[in-house]
Amino acid sequence: MIEQYQLSNKNGFSVIIIPYGGIIKEINVPDRNGKIENIVLNYKKSEEYLDDNFFIGALIGRYANRIENGAFSLGNENFQLDKNEGNNHLHGGKKGFNKNFWKVVDYDSVNEKFIKLSYYSEHLECGYPGNLNCDVKYSITDKNEFTIEFMAISDKDTIFNPTSHSYFNLNPSKMSILDHELKINAKKYIPVNKKSLPKNDLKGVVDTAFDFNKSKKIKVDINKNDDQILNSEGYDHCFILDKNKTNIAAELSENITGRKLIIKTDQPGIQLYTGNHLGGKFKKNQGLCLETQNFPNAPNVKSFPSSILKANRNYYSKTSYHFTLK
Repeated sequence: MIEQYQLSNKNGFSVIIIPYGGIIKEINVPDRNGKIENIVLNYKKSEEYLDDNFFIGALIGRYANRIENGAFSLGNENFQLDKNEGNNHLHGGKKGFNKNFWKVVDYDSVNEKFIKLSYYSEHLECGYPGNLNCDVKYSITDKNEFTIEFMAISDKDTIFNPTSHSYFNLNPSKMSILDHELKINAKKYIPVNKKSLPKNDLKGVVDTAFDFNKSKKIKVDINKNDDQILNSEGYDHCFILDKNKTNIAAELSENITGRKLIIKTDQPGIQLYTGNHLGGKFKKNQGLCLETQNFPNAPNVKSFPSSILKANRNYYSKTSYHFTLK
């Protein structure tokens, strides 16, 4: 039986975590009438995650998103990673962070305000160089803010780009996120080819389906006759976040429940994925992901921000999710 751990506050806001994959199983949030509901897609039984192919609620690593041909060079060495999406390497490989049990190293069982998980990834696991120690701290506040912090160190130079893969649906009684309103603070995004790989250039969002600088419903442009939309059968693209003092990356809201999610991050990009290929017990567009991260395929694109983690250097990143009302 897979154990689960709860974080909670005095407002009825709570988060359920399981050590397998560091998975966020539930985020329970009040609506404008005080009704508390889980607003992330999940499996009822934790054991069902063992067979999951959609990264539901999971930690992603060592490298989120796609790496072309599953290959990259570091120094004078070439490395071959798992190919688990056609010829691509996706979300850390066949047995990435999402398919391993994490160790609970600290848990605030009295106040239920934080939990810290740890995973040791061996040299050449899924093809990645370096023995890597990764810690993840989940914490909540009485202001209904949920924070994810990644900390890591490797004994060799490696690449590293972790994220969290929750599918949000702020109105779970509806099996679709198409009526959700989304704002992304980004003037540019990364176009992709038919294999979902970035085209190694950036494109402006103005006058395209990718302009979320003003809040709009997902359904407005998701079926637009646009090559980029057609390539991914919806949105599955990385947006280049504008630098701002607040670090606000995106705002997601839903009118019926009044729920609103504000995401802040120190990462340069955010991947919007509208659940275009969900299956099994889940329906297409039943949830959407907002994955804070470095750029896809960055190890092979010199113009993208470096994803190299130097040996014995500390990695740190932080993303917060503030749940409020419209």
